[in-house]
Amino acid sequence: MEEITQPIPKYYQIYKKLLKQIRSGKFEEFDRFYSDTELVEKYDVSRGTIREAVKLLIQQGYIVREQGKGTFVTSPTIEQDSDKLMGFTELMVKHDIEPSAKVIEREVVDAPLDLKGLMDLEDETRMVRIVRIRYGNEEPLIIEQSYFVYDLFQPIYEMDLEANSIYELLYKYTDTRLGEARQRITAVNAEKEEADLLNVDTGAPLLLMKRLIKTKEGNYFQYSEDLYRSDRINFTTTTKPYENSHDNHGLPLELRDQSW
Repeated sequence: MEEITQPIPKYYQIYKKLLKQIRSGKFEEFDRFYSDTELVEKYDVSRGTIREAVKLLIQQGYIVREQGKGTFVTSPTIEQDSDKLMGFTELMVKHDIEPSAKVIEREVVDAPLDLKGLMDLEDETRMVRIVRIRYGNEEPLIIEQSYFVYDLFQPIYEMDLEANSIYELLYKYTDTRLGEARQRITAVNAEKEEADLLNVDTGAPLLLMKRLIKTKEGNYFQYSEDLYRSDRINFTTTTKPYENSHDNHGLPLELRDQSW
């Protein structure tokens, strides 16, 4: 019988213990989870305490209860607000998930021709190309491929980009603050190399986000193409009322730029 210590509430201690078991890989997705009776006996606490602990796991999407069948382990879906520019580390912390990263490519390159036009760059501009795998609780979630303007990125080029947020490093060492971003999300299928990196089947549905980001001063400094596991990350957006020609006082609506 496992002993529960004080003064942290018992239900929260149990929740953390159960969460650790799930995150450690003891359970596979769709495995049957403990019953309340089993947990009462395991921790020698009241059924009400167990219900509070289990409730937290359900709310966070780690387990699901099916009436008449039992409780099963599942993978929580991460909601990302596409209306807000948020770094991966911040997103994971928001969902109580441990973020990590693996850099698989890091190089200095001449700015690609298409990016020179998109980002209003000079012909001689050099860029830093970074490819990272982003993990949540050691599970691969995103393949990030980013291009940064070298002159801005140079002070942090040799720093640890696996243990640190790039945006936080840029802010700390170059005083770069994020401004607005343009982004587009497209559904794609995973090619073999991408599938291997993300631990999904070849052809699995992914979400491709292309993003252009400006500094607070209005200068483009980053272009990225990120592949998200669509089974683990969802995007939400807030819509505004449609403005018809009458709302615009007879002026035609401006078409969205489709150049990228």
